[in-house]
Amino acid sequence: MFLLVAVSSFAQTDFGNYKTLQSKGVIPEDFTKSTKSKLDDDLAQKKTDLTASQEKILFEGTNYAIDELLHSGLVVYGDEISKYATEIVDRLLRNDPSLRTELRIYTIKSNETNAFSTDQGIIFVTTGLMSQITCEAQLAFVLAHEIAHYQKKHVLETFDWKLKNARHSDQIVKLSNYSKEKEFEADKGGLALYSAAGYGKDYVFETFDVLMYSYLPFDDIEFPFAYFNSTNMYVPTSLFPKKKYEIKAIEDYDDSNSSHPNIKKRKEAVEKEIDSYSNWETADQYLGQNRFETVRNIARFESVRTDLLDASFGSALYSVFLLERDFPTSAYLKRMKAQIWLNLMLYKKQNKSNKTIDNSSDLEGESAAVHFLLKKLTKDGMTTLALRQVYDLHKQYPEDEEISAVYAKFIKDLAEIKTFKIENYSKKKFSEAANDFLKDKTDTTVQLPDTVKSGSKYDRIKKKKNVDNASNFDTTKFYLYGIGDLLADSSFLQAYNSNIELVKKLEEEKEQFEILSQSERKKAIAKEQDNHLRLGLEEVIVVEPKVYSYKANSLDPIKSEKIEGIFSESIESAADDLGVKVYPIDRRTLSSKGTEGFNERNTLISFLTQIAQEDDINAFPADFQALKEIRQNYGTNRVMFSLVEHSRSADINWWLVAGSAFIYPTLPFTLGMYLPMKIFKSNHMEMNVIILDLEKGIAETGQSYYWNEPTYKHNLGSHMFNIFNTLKSKPL
Repeated sequence: MFLLVAVSSFAQTDFGNYKTLQSKGVIPEDFTKSTKSKLDDDLAQKKTDLTASQEKILFEGTNYAIDELLHSGLVVYGDEISKYATEIVDRLLRNDPSLRTELRIYTIKSNETNAFSTDQGIIFVTTGLMSQITCEAQLAFVLAHEIAHYQKKHVLETFDWKLKNARHSDQIVKLSNYSKEKEFEADKGGLALYSAAGYGKDYVFETFDVLMYSYLPFDDIEFPFAYFNSTNMYVPTSLFPKKKYEIKAIEDYDDSNSSHPNIKKRKEAVEKEIDSYSNWETADQYLGQNRFETVRNIARFESVRTDLLDASFGSALYSVFLLERDFPTSAYLKRMKAQIWLNLMLYKKQNKSNKTIDNSSDLEGESAAVHFLLKKLTKDGMTTLALRQVYDLHKQYPEDEEISAVYAKFIKDLAEIKTFKIENYSKKKFSEAANDFLKDKTDTTVQLPDTVKSGSKYDRIKKKKNVDNASNFDTTKFYLYGIGDLLADSSFLQAYNSNIELVKKLEEEKEQFEILSQSERKKAIAKEQDNHLRLGLEEVIVVEPKVYSYKANSLDPIKSEKIEGIFSESIESAADDLGVKVYPIDRRTLSSKGTEGFNERNTLISFLTQIAQEDDINAFPADFQALKEIRQNYGTNRVMFSLVEHSRSADINWWLVAGSAFIYPTLPFTLGMYLPMKIFKSNHMEMNVIILDLEKGIAETGQSYYWNEPTYKHNLGSHMFNIFNTLKSKPL
């Protein structure tokens, strides 16, 4: 009993210091096996009635697409959600052990409410789906539906139908109807599994409700207008919407251009099927309510991180509000909130905040209040409110390393905002300024003659601009009265002024550059371009070098994978020749590195994805703690990502070739010089290399290269040698 309690306690998720979902256990073969090997296995089994060439097209495409997803940084295995879904599948297929052995279940970190199966026997479940459901039975019906798709080989049948109807003018309509038939068929087959597993019939209809409203946040709770108010900050209610935004989803929507039937049709079809089962049970769960709520909370915590990575800050902020009701002291939510406000300020600074907040036309439900407010805030209003939030979090958790790092970055970026002038802010609180304004308005003492006579024109102008003058009070500029305590905080002022000095220094350097002669500018630019790759690099983590090789404007996945292996070897060989220590984390090393290496790669890919959102916005890394652990594990801050794209498009004049056959003197030239040169130059290779600094949380440097060369091993090795040689050298 003691051991059982100890293990159970150890397994509890710490939502106070939550860490993003990580893969656990032995790494499955799905993640380590090459796409080529998977393709060969599928072709050897002869699963279809298709021709050999058609099967190759089908399985090459599906295996490559699945592998791209498996290695995208979004998929995890052996985690709490995957295990939960796996145990439900165990129950659904308890009477069919043979079919059960064919299936594997993995989780995708995505806020899309979805699950889907593949012909290879993989069922993917999104964190978005898990965050939305209200009971175990709903997930059971979704999984039963996906098992039915796999069981009835819908992927293969759909592909076969496409081939047979490729020339039909009404292909899109036919395919849409065909897909609807398969959805009804999967509902029917799934219902049989679901019923046999002992789940109640009422939860089937609830599942359709989940799907219909899944585009909304995982809950719909009224957002209090006083949420951002504190002793020091007051946000007027006038900045919030005066109306409620209705939820527009309907069951009987027009599905004529959709591959799926609408919810009303699916409900009606299922209702007819339900009556054919006489021994319905009523259970909504078998794995326990506590287990369900824990797994669902994990998915909901993941939704905040996903929105942060996707720069959906309005949605992330509303999700934090929802979760704080049950986890008011969670340090993780405080960290996420600090990151959200920092990023809101950064995007507003670059006039790109509209990309991070829902459009007015898209607002629905209670979350609309958050998006409405963020849309309405001016740049100064957003900056000040964000400063207030991050400052308060830093004061509340002064020992929290992540919040301290967010705060330090906030002050640094704040110093670069020209419109933010600290001298414009009042030491009064909003309530004090409002009371002074009301008192001033009710004062009947006439002082106009004295006011006009006293002071110069300039004094009167300054008085009109003085925020502490009661008559200048303006509720739309509420933020001017929101950081009075910061103006008296010596540590804040010191940090802010230090960064102001750094900004001034950079501006002086820019001014010095502007007065240089044209030739001197060219030299300075050339030196800077030459130095930006000179990092003095001694060791680096190399993550999953990628290759995309195209043939006839189409991706050749098998050739791409083959060249990837050559490219990876070239990187390691070139680095070794120059004495640069390389730590590879890619598909080739996963068998030896196992799950730890897979998790590290996912974290690094997520960081790159976040940086790539907007190349001119230096966002704070969402996985701050995990990146720190990677730095400590490898003893280096540097990470290299690299990509090669290769295509062939020979610009050959075939009239010249044909003419050479008739004009003998020109034939030797055509065969010996013209054709080889054209064929060689038909190769177009682009190589991109980027170096990330995990400690600074930035893309430190990057470069693109172009060559008219094939992707031979010696070509790739030669170019990587030159790149590493530059990276290893010191700045001039």
